[in-house]
Amino acid sequence: MRLLLDEHISLAVAKQLRGRGHDVVVVVDVGLGGVADLQVLSWAAANRRVVVTSNIQDFRPLHAMYLTTGMTHYGIVLVPTGKYSLKRESLGALVTALDRLLTRLPADDGLCDTEQFL
Repeated sequence: MRLLLDEHISLAVAKQLRGRGHDVVVVVDVGLGGVADLQVLSWAAANRRVVVTSNIQDFRPLHAMYLTTGMTHYGIVLVPTGKYSLKRESLGALVTALDRLLTRLPADDGLCDTEQFL
C-alpha cells in the first residue's frame, strides 16, 4: 500500500515511514499543498494511493460521494486527533500505527473504496 499524507500530517511521519521501507509522499511533494480535498482524493485515486488525513469532517463525505457515484479510491485512513497527537515531538504512536497498517495490508488495493479509523 502506498500513502499520500494530507497537509495536516507532518513530513516527519513520511520520513520515518520511508525509513521503514514504505512508499509515502506528502501533498506538498506532489504539488497539492493548499488544494481542495476533492483534488487530493482524486489525485490519490489516480495514483493508487491511500489518503491519510486528520480532516475527518471533509473526507468522510467525499468517501460517501465516491461510493454513491461508483468512483473508486484506494482508501482513506482517518486519524482522530483525540487519539493521536500531530505535534512533531509526539508522532511515535502515529508512525507505529501506520507502520502496522502498512505491514498488515501491503497490497495497493488493501483498503480500496474503504475508510478506516486508525
